[in-house]
Amino acid sequence: MSIFLLVAAILPVIFLGMYIYKKDPNKEPRGMLAKLFFMGVVICIPVIIVELILEMFLEAKAGDSFVYIFICNFVAIALIEEFFKWIVTKKFGYNSKEFDEIYDIIVYSVFASLGFACFENIGYVLGNGLGVAIVRAILSVPGHVCFGILMGYYLSKAKVNSLNGNDKLYKKNLFLSILIPSLFHGFFDAFLTAGSFYLLLFLALHITQVIYCFKTVNKVSKMQQSITNNVKEGNIVTDEAGNISYNTSNIIGQQKVIKFCPICGRNVEGYNFCPSCGFKLKEYGNNNQQ
Repeated sequence: MSIFLLVAAILPVIFLGMYIYKKDPNKEPRGMLAKLFFMGVVICIPVIIVELILEMFLEAKAGDSFVYIFICNFVAIALIEEFFKWIVTKKFGYNSKEFDEIYDIIVYSVFASLGFACFENIGYVLGNGLGVAIVRAILSVPGHVCFGILMGYYLSKAKVNSLNGNDKLYKKNLFLSILIPSLFHGFFDAFLTAGSFYLLLFLALHITQVIYCFKTVNKVSKMQQSITNNVKEGNIVTDEAGNISYNTSNIIGQQKVIKFCPICGRNVEGYNFCPSCGFKLKEYGNNNQQ
């Protein structure tokens, strides 16, 4: 029975890890991904220690009040867990020479998150049974993956900003790469533990973040050009809303000419559709018919 529960705890981690890995056309080194996953497991030890200390301190100061529940979920759990995952991703992923494409850092942050989620899931499932395994496979493990996707996406923005010399946006996105996943994690835990009254809010949040995060994966995984070269050449930029995008067009005379597909980044000069992903380009400009 223990072996069966162990398999039930690990399977969703394997499934989601393979999904994120297979979305990458230019696969990252397996040794590096194994290192990130392993370090995600290792940080569980300091996370548990820090969380226990903070929870005891908060309980002594605030008791069982709303303030205690709020701070416990957002600070003692969400912020601490995401901060340690961020340290692993930043040190072993962001600073690696292998981080040369936009999607790479999302893969790194997700694998660090999955290492943490795997250790956590095994403990919960072995202690509570198959029912918990099913619930966590639907909610908690995908939740950790989403937090990793959010972290990686903002780190990818920070990378673009660092390469184009925008120090202000670099620092902002570096900060957001911790803050945004921590906030989503905090609301996830708070709504989940607040009782049945907040169940609809929890489900709405969970479904929304899953849809948003996996749409982000689907989009960013297609952006496979070299970061360094394309940022320096002005082909990869952050738009007015702060999102990573391709600088898709040039103005030649009075005509707007599309240079790069806004979806996958393929050079599409002279096309009305992208020969790589099939995206229709007509509404973006008047390229020559191909």
